[in-house]
Amino acid sequence: MRSSLIILLLIAFSLCLTAKEIDLKFGKTYIFKLKNGDLITGLVNNEVEVKDFGKGISVETQLGEAVIFYDQIEEYRLQEEQYRHAHRVYFMPTAVPIGDNHFIGNFELLFLYGGFGIMDKISVTAGRSIIPTIPSEEQITDLNVKFTIIEEDYEDFEGKLHVALGGNLAFVNNDNRFIHAYGVATFQKKRSRLSLALFSKLGSEDIYRPNFKDNFFDINYANGAMGLAIGLDTKFTHWHDIHFIGELWNANIAKPQDTGVLLGFRLANTKFGADFGLAFFTTPVVAPFFSFVWTPF
Repeated sequence: MRSSLIILLLIAFSLCLTAKEIDLKFGKTYIFKLKNGDLITGLVNNEVEVKDFGKGISVETQLGEAVIFYDQIEEYRLQEEQYRHAHRVYFMPTAVPIGDNHFIGNFELLFLYGGFGIMDKISVTAGRSIIPTIPSEEQITDLNVKFTIIEEDYEDFEGKLHVALGGNLAFVNNDNRFIHAYGVATFQKKRSRLSLALFSKLGSEDIYRPNFKDNFFDINYANGAMGLAIGLDTKFTHWHDIHFIGELWNANIAKPQDTGVLLGFRLANTKFGADFGLAFFTTPVVAPFFSFVWTPF
């Protein structure tokens, strides 16, 4: 008797899980990943039930109307939420919140970082370098907090505007502290996101002398300097998971020579993202950049 009760409870629990997992909004477009690996994009019309196959949904695709049964679905997301890396370009934060796209990642193999969202408004990212043979007090630490204050759709232009305010605290060695306040706006189209950020350096010193065992270089970065950054993230038309990413940075608009440009590509799906490219500086210096991000949740 007791074993039968346990079995019934397990069946009821599994049915509750199934019902919770399949939570679709009719009239919205979703991207479905099926258990056989196929991807289907379509507008969800209504729920259907077939005697031999169970419950499913009627989906309007480019090839016509199709029925997808619930037990065929491995994963699904709203089309507008399918790209889980919109909260950043490369270094540059966009105004798009992290939301539930919590992640962990690695810059240049030597900097571990991660981020999470709170209530689709607050985004927190933090990281620390792991440079071999360098003491802990000489490592690099970074913390970024962003508040998305505006998200507005523009039906006439088929776009969406995001606006965010944020702050950044970084240490290049324990003795060299950098504090920035910034505002960023991101205009989002179907395939592209263009971001513009203005930031200001607050407090601290004008001259910094980072040490990585030895004095590596001096940084002349005036207190109160105003900078700007422009970022572009656009998906290639014929490749579903490949994006072009580009950033332009100027740390002090009074010094146009303090400018850098990053140009690269991103391979991304709902679980992983990988960035590759080159950074160009007016020094002149050219350096490769790459990162890997995992969005497991």
